[in-house]
Formats: sequence, C-alpha cells, structure tokens
Amino acid sequence: PPSGLYEGGINRSIFLPFIDTLRERMMVFEMGGTHDYRRDGLINSDSDASSSLPPYLCSSTSDSQEILELWFAKGHGETRNESIPVAMGRSVHVKRANDSCGWFTFNELCNLPLGAADYIAIADRFDMIIVEDVPQLGGNTYNEARRFVTLIDALYEAKTKLILAADVPIDELFVGFDAEVETSDGDEEIAIEDNTLGKESFVIGEGGSSSSSSTTLIQTKNGESLEWSATGRIGVSLAQLSAVKEVSFSFMRAGSRLAEMATASWGR
Repeated sequence: PPSGLYEGGINRSIFLPFIDTLRERMMVFEMGGTHDYRRDGLINSDSDASSSLPPYLCSSTSDSQEILELWFAKGHGETRNESIPVAMGRSVHVKRANDSCGWFTFNELCNLPLGAADYIAIADRFDMIIVEDVPQLGGNTYNEARRFVTLIDALYEAKTKLILAADVPIDELFVGFDAEVETSDGDEEIAIEDNTLGKESFVIGEGGSSSSSSTTLIQTKNGESLEWSATGRIGVSLAQLSAVKEVSFSFMRAGSRLAEMATASWGR
C-alpha cells in the first residue's frame, strides 16, 4: 500500500506528504494473492530415485551421495577441475567438473567473496550445477544467505539445472526473516522478527562506530543492544536500513524460484 512506500528510508518524514497526496488523488487497488504458481509442479524430495532423480535432497538420507553421483554422470565427459573466467580478469575455480556439470559445496560458493558476475559466469559455463552441504538459512547466516539468493537468481535467469543437497527439506531452507516498520514519523525504528534467533529486535538510531551521525542498534527482548549491519557485521548507518525489507522479499522469492527449479521440466 502507499503507506509502505520508502519504508525505512532516511528522512522519510519529508516524503510522507507525498503519500497523503497519492491517497487523495489516486485510487488504490490491492493486487494480493497467496497462491505460488511456481510451486505447482514441485517434485517431492522423497521421490523414488529409480523412476526420477530428485533435484532436491536432504543430506541425511542414506542414498543422497549416490543420487548426486548419478546427476553428475549426466554431465558426461571426463571429471576434472577447471577455472572459469570472470569479468575484470578474475576467475572462479571449480574443483570437480565435466562437460556440462559443475559440482560445488555451499561454502565454495557462498562463504567466499563471490558476487553476481561470478555466478553468471558459472551459469553460462554449465547446463547443470550441484551444490551440497547447504545449511538452513536465516538471519544468523546473513552474508551466506544473500550470496545464495544471488546465485539462485543467476541460475534461474539462465535456466540452469540446480541440484541441491541440504540439511533440511526445501520448505524449511529459508527460515522466517521478516521486518516491519514501527515508527511515528518514518525515521525512528524498524522491528525485525528473526525466527532463527527466536527473538524480536528493535532497531534504533543512535550515534555509534559505523557513522558519525547515526548507527543502527538492535535491542533484544532482554534489553541487550547490539550494533546491526546489513552485512551481518558490526558497523552500519541508518542509510542501509531500507535493505531489510529487500532481504525479506528476496528470501521469499528465492524459495519460490527454488521450488520451480526443483521440477522435472526445469533446465535448458
């Protein structure tokens, strides 16, 4: 709704009169819906591997490694390691690859300083990639989760087949990380509900180490205050606060895209 425009933005109080003008002069129609059409063809992760290899596996299952090997064999060619060229003279090293499949661990892709250019290069090189050892993702794995979302976006746009072996079922991969504004004039605070940590945090603007004028502090229910960063590290100003909503949406979109990518027809 119009009330959510520029939510969490700096000096939002200056912007609020424009929202009032919109309400006065425009008709607002809600285009809401709860059905996720991407999930319609989702293959159950417990599918019988003899009839159809499941593209999403729980690592705890006894035959998960065997199924990953069968997927990798579909790439054909000799197993090797290689380096994929990326823009600006960089490269991404692949420890295990064949003609059309690359095999990675989650840490190799999401615990290193990689970005969209790296993931696009990987998607261009392989028709299918395997990613194993994927943990449950939420607010306590912020950096890794953001990289994983970027990876999914790159593979989705390239229509690259994605095979995942994760610690949890697909519906539990992205845990709740939602945010809503709690403010009287649009500038003071944002409440973040992080189900991973089991607490609600209140972000308040005060002076601190990350900015000469303002720093975002998270106040937990037990009264403790922590300095919050959009990168999961200490040190951030309120200028980065608007990213919270974007993160929440990107997590939901990634989960939806993963469901579509886990269908038999997905791939180029």
